[in-house]
Amino acid sequence: MSKKQISFDLFEGTQEDIHEIPPQEEKAPEVIPEKEKVIPGLTALKMKQAVLQWMAKQNPSGIATKVATRISKYQVDVAAFWSVPTGTRRRIEKTVLVEIRNDRDHCWPDCSNRETILQKLRELKSEKLSIEKLIEKAEPYLKASDTLFEEFECWDYDKSESTDYHRCLRDIEELQHSLYKGSRLELIRQSHTADYIYIAFPEGTIHADELIDGIGLLAIKDNLEIEEIKTPDALICNPENRSHIVQNIAIASKKNSLFANGVNMSKDKIFITNPPRRRRK
Repeated sequence: MSKKQISFDLFEGTQEDIHEIPPQEEKAPEVIPEKEKVIPGLTALKMKQAVLQWMAKQNPSGIATKVATRISKYQVDVAAFWSVPTGTRRRIEKTVLVEIRNDRDHCWPDCSNRETILQKLRELKSEKLSIEKLIEKAEPYLKASDTLFEEFECWDYDKSESTDYHRCLRDIEELQHSLYKGSRLELIRQSHTADYIYIAFPEGTIHADELIDGIGLLAIKDNLEIEEIKTPDALICNPENRSHIVQNIAIASKKNSLFANGVNMSKDKIFITNPPRRRRK
């Protein structure tokens, strides 16, 4: 008799995501040589743990998951902030948001010619780097004079007289706009609540040049180590907006803080239970 299998969408983790798979014929398990065995894909929980560990190593002042960037809309998977003492108070220094994805298709809205646009975007960004090398030779005065080490050189390419460079920038901007307009990532960026935004993917899922400019890329390895493939640019975020996201981090942390101390919340009551115990190793 045929059996029914149930699959779970581990990326979302909700009961609404349970789907029934049509009956299939049972087949003998395929024997795969040891050297060709495929490492199982990363689950949503494992990816979130990897990002939280990476963030915790940077010693943030506060961190939370499922943090709204507005009042309640557009929750990000992980948000953190850093603060520094100034006299008798603390000042918020920076905020960082991380979106976690397990599929490249989750990055952009539906678009019939998306892959063609992405390929063109990669080509344009490669062309941009080539033109920048030419600018460095032709216009050396655009180099910042206050850098001591070559690896930290800073160039003001925007002031270049190269028409090819400015044409390339316009083309990149137009393609990025067509790809990301209305996307979740763009809406989060438009909240202006973060100094830096990352998107995290399983290693090898997406190319850095496929991302919109300014967004950083984290590659999650099978051993849960994280490599920063692309460093994000500093975004416009004023003190009021930083304060807003820090308050949302505190709001998102409330339920976990209560639960960790044995105080549980339901829709109609708040009750006390034994605090959860840590598992012994």
